[in-house]
Amino acid sequence: MQCFWWQKPAPSSPIVKPNAVYPAVPTLVLAVDIDDQVPAAANEAVADLFPNRTFVLIANSRHGTTGTQCGNDLANRMIETLSPGDTSCASTLQSVIWPAVGRFPLLASNARPATPDASGTNRIGDAERKVVTVAIAAVTDALQRSIIGPGTGVGLRGGTFETPDYLNYTLSNCAFSQDVMVSGTVFWGYDDSVDANLTVGGPGTAGGTLHVTGFWLMPAPVKYFEITGTLGGKHVAVLVPEG
Repeated sequence: MQCFWWQKPAPSSPIVKPNAVYPAVPTLVLAVDIDDQVPAAANEAVADLFPNRTFVLIANSRHGTTGTQCGNDLANRMIETLSPGDTSCASTLQSVIWPAVGRFPLLASNARPATPDASGTNRIGDAERKVVTVAIAAVTDALQRSIIGPGTGVGLRGGTFETPDYLNYTLSNCAFSQDVMVSGTVFWGYDDSVDANLTVGGPGTAGGTLHVTGFWLMPAPVKYFEITGTLGGKHVAVLVPEG
């Protein structure tokens, strides 16, 4: 067995020289409270280096402060006037209410049933309304995990999803519960709208097709996906929370 000699690496140079003096220029440092890439404390430490700084922590937002209206307004005012002005917007919810972790039913029968849509004509019963719930969960699970990953992945209990552009999604036998498989296409628009055409099958359902419309991760109160189609030859008209 041949051994290789590895040179001991030289210590890296500090990014900032010790006792560096920073100019007293107007400085705005924005941070968010649920950043999954840069801790708010690290941003605040940078702000503390500048004598004439304003540090703002924006509530309920992830990485990328200018993705919020508050962050955009503060940054624009800073550029235009060298002052962010009133920063009270940072304490109010600027972004979406991120979906909480819900149920992960092994079987569709353990899920909560979708709510019949009073404005439609729903003919499916409790069992198939539970199927709709896990079918929508397969879609939102793919959307959620694509934005924190490479855009491709596997369903919770089988199947795959992929998106080439984070707008158009393809699901292939995605299973959120092990007895319901979902295939089809999903479009998630720049306005946060969702439009999906799904084929549903598996031992937990009589099977059929669903059309889904609504919004996802929209900065507004959580509303409902509207789902129509047929399962087991019966008309579907139900609602599932978007969050």
